[in-house]
Amino acid sequence: MAAQERRCRAEFGGGADIVSNYMWRGLREAGVSFQPSLSFSVGAFSIAAWGSTDFAAASYREMDLTLAYGVGPVDLSLADIYCVSPAGEKRDSYGYFSFGKGSPHRIEAGIRWRISEQVPVALAWYTTLFGGSDYNAAGKRVFASYFEISYPFTFKGIDLEAGIGMVPWNAYGVYGIDRDFYVQDVHFNAGRSWRFEGLAGLEFGIFTSVSWNPALEDVNFTGGLSFRM
Repeated sequence: MAAQERRCRAEFGGGADIVSNYMWRGLREAGVSFQPSLSFSVGAFSIAAWGSTDFAAASYREMDLTLAYGVGPVDLSLADIYCVSPAGEKRDSYGYFSFGKGSPHRIEAGIRWRISEQVPVALAWYTTLFGGSDYNAAGKRVFASYFEISYPFTFKGIDLEAGIGMVPWNAYGVYGIDRDFYVQDVHFNAGRSWRFEGLAGLEFGIFTSVSWNPALEDVNFTGGLSFRM
């Protein structure tokens, strides 16, 4: 009965990050950004809101809503990704409730599988089901997809992760590169966090990440601070 109660317990969470660059799958979306988050979970189900706003307040902003369900080592997700730039905000088709061609929404389904405790390699696949930018250079729907292999581990109290991400077919509208299969992100992350029980369990963290994008011949080194409650 106690185990069942823990599985059905509702929990709220929230936090915010400050990052030197907003990186997404090997692509630099914006400069110094503020990224708040809010989540609610019941058992294996969770819903989360996440946003990003450039400190310049003039180049990029994003608002994501994600519904997720965990089944053992497998996590399933369905996300609405909404992002706009100043140029986009001047267009009528960029209203929040616009879902037609050219709108700023993308609905993306994902699955992530951690193989085992002994082999903590994680495999993840994400596919755009529909969205305003889900087209190739010829204007055809492509169901833009992204595949990632990552290896998270801990060394002397520091959380580390090495990973590689690939775009399996041409998805120019979403990823901005007009070609078929290519490697888009090779990254190495490091981070550490501390919990302060005297401050109602507030958690503070610091993290860094170096990311190479072979397709764009680009590299970015990012650092940030995180706050969780």
